[in-house]
Amino acid sequence: MVTADDWIAIGTGALAAGTFVLAWVTVKTSAAARRHDDEKRAEDRARDDRLRQEALDQAERREQAERTARDDYEARQVLVTVEEKEYPSLGHDFNRRVTLSTPHAYPIKWVDGRLVVQSNNGLGIVPFGHTGDEPYIDELRIYYAFWAAVPETAPKASPLMRFVDWHGNLYYQYRHYTQRFSQNTDWHEAAQAIDQWIRTGPKPD
Repeated sequence: MVTADDWIAIGTGALAAGTFVLAWVTVKTSAAARRHDDEKRAEDRARDDRLRQEALDQAERREQAERTARDDYEARQVLVTVEEKEYPSLGHDFNRRVTLSTPHAYPIKWVDGRLVVQSNNGLGIVPFGHTGDEPYIDELRIYYAFWAAVPETAPKASPLMRFVDWHGNLYYQYRHYTQRFSQNTDWHEAAQAIDQWIRTGPKPD
């Protein structure tokens, strides 16, 4: 027969067990909640880091694009003129004076040039035959002058000029179009690229 004391003992044990279970569930729930919060904070930090990096990358791309546009704008200040002049020399019959000039505020280096001869077989590259005179200056610009021997069979041959700006960028100029190229671009590649751009686009809408 279960006495009142037995019921009290049973109730006390059940209460203790219930209290233990409740405490265990509370601990587990709290641990799970902490893990969830930690995971959520980690996800938020990762998302914030990704958004910050994306913003930095976008700002860097925008800055690079602006710098490229500014450098290319400055490079278009370089002018090339061609005069029909005779200058007989040993081994060459020079008949063109090719002069590249740049403002004092836009220094360049490694100036060189070639003739581009157009034919049915495409574009041919012909050396000037002259390494260039010493640069000379006036109050506005610096001038780099070359003598070139334009073949009688190609009287419309045009100079293709190459120079490096003060940022180390390589540019080619052909038929008054100036374009930036990678450092390993040769004369023929540059002439073809600019010629194609002149002939094919971009076109206005």
